[in-house]
Amino acid sequence: MAGTSGTTASAPGGTRSRSPGLYRAYHWTLGVFLVCGAVQVFLAGLGVFPAGDGPGIDPHRWFALVLAGIAFVAVVLAALARAGGRAIGLCVLLFVLVFLVQGFLAVWGREQSAWFGGLHALDGLLIIGLAGFLFGSSAPGRPAVSPPSAP
Repeated sequence: MAGTSGTTASAPGGTRSRSPGLYRAYHWTLGVFLVCGAVQVFLAGLGVFPAGDGPGIDPHRWFALVLAGIAFVAVVLAALARAGGRAIGLCVLLFVLVFLVQGFLAVWGREQSAWFGGLHALDGLLIIGLAGFLFGSSAPGRPAVSPPSAP
């Protein structure tokens, strides 16, 4: 067909429609993030309750970089897949919570006050909840996460 290049077609008004393949990749990236989040919780428990010569907390610290990388990929895929402004914004929030907030809370928890360590754990729950919301709202057949329409 003339004029088709296999890319996302333009929608009326000059905007482009969502790319199904990229949107599927975005959805499953969030699923992988959730599984890795469960691994991260396991590694935290492993580090908090070491037995003898256990690995300590280091695997938990290093695996946080994997989570940050996956969160960054989710931001990029959400933008490329045109998942919607709210979904993209929530993915950016997810990345900031994983990459910046968790790191600062962990360091401050070790060096300043155990209260920051407690906030580190609560932020972890918030991160898993946010990723779960994004994963569920991006499920096939569900509309994109968007603000409610005005009456």
